[in-house]
Amino acid sequence: MNIRMCLASFGLAATVASATIPAQAQTADIDKLIAAAKAEGSVVAYWMSARIANAGAGFAAKYGIKVLGTKMTDAESTEKVVREVESGNVQVDIIGYDDGPRLITEMIPGKYVENYVPPGLKDAIPEASRNPLIYLWQVSIFGYNTERYDKCPITNVWQLTEPKWAGKLHMFDPRLRSMQIQAFSAMEDRADELAASYEKFYGKPLKLTQANAGLEFIKRLAASRPVLYNEDVELAANVGARGQSDPPIGIYTLGRHREIKEKNLALGMCRLEPFQGINQPTYIQIVAGAPHPNAAKLFAHYLLTQEGVSPWTKDVGAYSSNPTLSANPDNPYPNVSAWGNSLLVSDNAHVAKRRQDLLDLWIANNR
Repeated sequence: MNIRMCLASFGLAATVASATIPAQAQTADIDKLIAAAKAEGSVVAYWMSARIANAGAGFAAKYGIKVLGTKMTDAESTEKVVREVESGNVQVDIIGYDDGPRLITEMIPGKYVENYVPPGLKDAIPEASRNPLIYLWQVSIFGYNTERYDKCPITNVWQLTEPKWAGKLHMFDPRLRSMQIQAFSAMEDRADELAASYEKFYGKPLKLTQANAGLEFIKRLAASRPVLYNEDVELAANVGARGQSDPPIGIYTLGRHREIKEKNLALGMCRLEPFQGINQPTYIQIVAGAPHPNAAKLFAHYLLTQEGVSPWTKDVGAYSSNPTLSANPDNPYPNVSAWGNSLLVSDNAHVAKRRQDLLDLWIANNR
């Protein structure tokens, strides 16, 4: 299937609006939903994270409704959802999905999934995070080895394109992880900042061989031949392993810092110009023709509460899309909006237009 890709635009700052639905009506609605969900008895979930098991256990303890959760990549869940819906034999009720471009351009328009925002929580979720519904933001950062370096050995992302760092950046493979292409798209959107940052750091204007500084950065980064990964568990471990005389820098989810004590890693966060990481949303969608639609809706509601999202937000770098909820107190910033412009966030229209060209540019120069 030819599935086009793009990513929704979403704002990071939000103001919680005052409730427009009377509290009594909200309570009645949720009580009805709970009763209907309990009558269905279970909910089947395909998820991008193994922590669906922990969230499911909490949901079952609270409501007595079993969650049959399976970790899948977006590609795997897409294939299964499309096949199930088209055959009229739907087994799954709800998905947790990272690939916003595919979701927006194929899964929702093709009526494979349906967007659902719990009515009682609608006013708490920023409007830009409602359609499609984001339940989680996860931050990826540039990290370094704190045993070898007292502070991050670079201060500007352009340094990663210097000969000194050739082969010493560890990152996600753009051919395998859509998040990395989305980051490239955001770099092109912020080309002027990249150009200004280069000139400020090196004291001379950037000489372009591409149409803009964003593309120039991607080309040079590809040519420096970073070490590529599909998952970041090993990536972060290789950056933070002790006893290295010349350790790499890596781009990985900040949540990997939870393993510092467990694995005896030496990891720290770089604060770079003009950006210091990537902000990745995860979406919730109800599958069209779900056999347990009410249980799925109640589970969506649960994941937007403190209890429901805690399997993720208990670690640093993960934030609920519901800004009324708390995050790990060890986070560098207390909420996702406080990261401001320091994180790359891509635009849906730009990714849709530029995805293949950005990938082609990477492949052509990463040889």
